[in-house]
Amino acid sequence: MTPTLDSLIDAARGIVFDFDGTLAELTIEFPPLYTRVFEMSREYDVDTTILTELYLIEVIDEIASIIDGSEGKKFRKNALDMIITEEIAAARNASLFPGSRELIRALKARGKRVALVTRNCRDAVLTVYPEASHDVDVFLPRDDMRKIKPDPEHLNKALSLMGTQATKCIMVGDHPIDVTSAHAVGMEAVGVLTGKVGTDDLINAGALFVLERASDMIKHLTD
Repeated sequence: MTPTLDSLIDAARGIVFDFDGTLAELTIEFPPLYTRVFEMSREYDVDTTILTELYLIEVIDEIASIIDGSEGKKFRKNALDMIITEEIAAARNASLFPGSRELIRALKARGKRVALVTRNCRDAVLTVYPEASHDVDVFLPRDDMRKIKPDPEHLNKALSLMGTQATKCIMVGDHPIDVTSAHAVGMEAVGVLTGKVGTDDLINAGALFVLERASDMIKHLTD
């Protein structure tokens, strides 16, 4: 029997949030970044048509592994430095969605553990949300991880630091990657429509519920 959102949240000991597109505006445009990474790889004669990865950071890692050795490390550093510069620049034009911080406070007031798990870099997140590491119990940006979601390592580390079981946690995110990442470690997922993905894509990925915005969860908190 499918639980109501109220009962799902009430039973949860922890809530894990994505950041960009979920708690804050998603202002970065990824297609131009892929183009720049591919342009950087031309110096090394990499055939980008053979790449198997879909996500930008993983694409960079795959290209670096093809180049190999010190030149591969150099490519990876230069590509990531470029990405970080663009992430921070985009963050300067972004802000938290109304109600995001109030939601985190309301969850913590009810004894929930709250984690922020993002593929974004630390400096970009803190540019938008300077109090992030203070407001949440666990803050895991890309910088702190060897592997990032959708790899299970990212959410598993969050669960370990939160001290909660996956079955007692909910993942909240704006993209199918958040939903599939949650399912990979045994968590239920709630989708939100503040990113660039619609209801059908989130439901098809396996989201149990889809909300207009994360802050709508406040209406489903029980006293």
